[in-house]
Amino acid sequence: MNNEVIIDRFLESRSFNAVAVGILVAVAIIYVAMGGSLACNGNNGMFFPLCNLWLSPGAVSMLLNVACIVAAGYWLKHLNRLYGFIRANAAVSLSAFLMLQIATPAISGNFHDGTLMLVVVSAAAYMLFDTYQRRFSSRSIFMVFALLGFYAMFQFTALYLTAVFFIGFMQMRVMGLKGFIAMLLGLLTPYWICYGFGIISPDDFNVPGVKAAWNIEDVSWVLVATCAVSVLATLLLMMSNMMRIISYNAKRRACNGFFTVLTITTIIMMILDSANVTSYMPTFNLCFAVQVGHAFTISNSDRRYIPMLALYAACLGLCVYNIIW
Repeated sequence: MNNEVIIDRFLESRSFNAVAVGILVAVAIIYVAMGGSLACNGNNGMFFPLCNLWLSPGAVSMLLNVACIVAAGYWLKHLNRLYGFIRANAAVSLSAFLMLQIATPAISGNFHDGTLMLVVVSAAAYMLFDTYQRRFSSRSIFMVFALLGFYAMFQFTALYLTAVFFIGFMQMRVMGLKGFIAMLLGLLTPYWICYGFGIISPDDFNVPGVKAAWNIEDVSWVLVATCAVSVLATLLLMMSNMMRIISYNAKRRACNGFFTVLTITTIIMMILDSANVTSYMPTFNLCFAVQVGHAFTISNSDRRYIPMLALYAACLGLCVYNIIW
């Protein structure tokens, strides 16, 4: 066995996943120990404060954030084991996701609305994929949109996910009249329950202002450049992978179609709400990692490890820069 095969196998192994988790934990600890914190540029949700305000920067916030990130990464790997949207195992996607998170220590060291959005998307994706061509899917549709409706109480801009999952259920071929009614009931139920118990009232309602496009006065140019390069790389990988993905079976195409819609809409939100770009980065990084996993498994090159190592080196370089400067 030559060295190139050994490196390839290491990059798609559980051992490298464990290394990536270790690096994530170390980066989060160092960032918090050096007094790093994530600026909260957004407003409250429709009824409740952003989760950025739930915990003060520190050990508890860091531990919760790291736990959610690692759980979401392994959940992606588990989803692929169940539904096979990436032809081979998703170990590469898991490590790529963790390394992409490491590149911006602020979103790894503090629990924030971006991490909560990532958890919500991961949980809802499982319920979505499980409905493929299932005749009685109204309950799952209701649960997904109830989850999204409840989350929107804390993060108004997360309502864009309702459009993503509406299209997703159409891709799963289950969105009919009953599904549409279940969607509406799901969105309204959290508000109805909270209002019924006196937790919220119409007087509490507010529509947070989405920051104007290109309003990046308080955003680091390094963060802007990182997002721009990541978006370009993701779109290029998506177009490159598309020719192979269209040869997959219908269920795999539907699952990958969901990630395509999620990627594009998240990029649009990162542009429209640019001052709060960190809110969308974890979900975008998950989408980026899926495309990296496709590219790695589709490639027949003996040196496919080279672009992977280059990506990881860039992530570590950005991490060091962001921590020091």
